[in-house]
Amino acid sequence: MDRDPEPISVVTTAGLSGSQDRALRQRRYVITQGIRVTCFVLSVLLPIPLWAKMVLISASFVLPWMGVMAANAGPAIVRQKGPSSVVEREPTAFVLDPQRTIDQE
Repeated sequence: MDRDPEPISVVTTAGLSGSQDRALRQRRYVITQGIRVTCFVLSVLLPIPLWAKMVLISASFVLPWMGVMAANAGPAIVRQKGPSSVVEREPTAFVLDPQRTIDQE
């Protein structure tokens, strides 16, 4: 029986190394904390209505939780751009022969 070979898989979908992943998560956390501090400072310094100050202060309370959740989200999945990791092959025609018996009991 003539069979086509299975698709060839190339290792291009490997994840980030441990140090790269850690650096990415630390960067996310620092950015979130920077936004938090900015929200708090703006709520204190800007002459804005009370409701706007409350929004900024609320954001400064919620952002630490979001920063921790983003930092502990686990390894990041980075999609690589470029060729697919699976080599395409031509479809084969499958012909049924009604006269052929596969398994006879």
